[in-house]
Amino acid sequence: MEDYSEPSRRNILAIAWIAVILTSNLAIILWREIGPGEPVWWPWVHVAGLFLILSATLLFQGLKPLREFVFILLSIFLLGYGAGWNFGLIPYIRDSTFWIDWTGSLPAMLSAVMIHVLRLTPALFVLLLLLVRGLRRSDFFLIKGDIRAPVEPSKLIGSKESDSWPKIGTIFAVIFTVVSFIILLGNWVQPAGPIPSLLVVIPVAMVIATMNAFNEEFTLRAAPLSVLWDRIGKEQALLLTTFYFGLGHFYGYPSGVLGILLAGFLGWFLGKSMLETKGFFWAWLVHFLPDVVIFTFILMAV
Repeated sequence: MEDYSEPSRRNILAIAWIAVILTSNLAIILWREIGPGEPVWWPWVHVAGLFLILSATLLFQGLKPLREFVFILLSIFLLGYGAGWNFGLIPYIRDSTFWIDWTGSLPAMLSAVMIHVLRLTPALFVLLLLLVRGLRRSDFFLIKGDIRAPVEPSKLIGSKESDSWPKIGTIFAVIFTVVSFIILLGNWVQPAGPIPSLLVVIPVAMVIATMNAFNEEFTLRAAPLSVLWDRIGKEQALLLTTFYFGLGHFYGYPSGVLGILLAGFLGWFLGKSMLETKGFFWAWLVHFLPDVVIFTFILMAV
């Protein structure tokens, strides 16, 4: 980690948190759950705030370490992660007459796949940005990494010094997958129409889960962590990405506070795996398996 003075480190950390809060769904959740719903102009307040912070990283040398991080946040907000997927390029395309007519002419399963192909746009943009900056895949964790690396002891997951990622990764992959299945089964409502065959649903769910796990793990975890952890420390970088990831699932599956807690813990665990193995393998796999269950349930209701 680079050597910054304590006041400089505090300033960098405070600005990083402000940027993440502006990019997150926190305000959208408050508008929808407490207020009358977010005004149409509200996302532009977030954009303006992020632009101001990005400008500050260009003008003030002390904030330069946050430049790439804030640019990534602004980019993914404008591309579609902002305002609960109701603002930005991807929602604009998704709501266009062309897209609605085209996907409406496709079988339901293929239409669902194409939505997630479209959602790969932020990941591809951020990947291009990092490559243009001269970074290697190993710099932003987009390699397998040391999948047998030791796990740093943690009371939160009950890991010990002797534990390795094959053991802990496998245990929690099973736990996350089973818990997702139990929660979704408990909330399952029989659709009015016929349920598609699982022989069709499961392969499609696996395709979507493959894309979604890569998209979220790279865009929301690997890329931000790669330009942040050595500037504010692993612990704070992990907290920032966990906070953002957890709030992003308030309207997910499962939703509400339970969704935030489960996604937050998952996000912390997956970020921990990236930082300790210096790779993508366990983060993607542990994300992929519960996603297969989640998207199977979603597709059965299509």
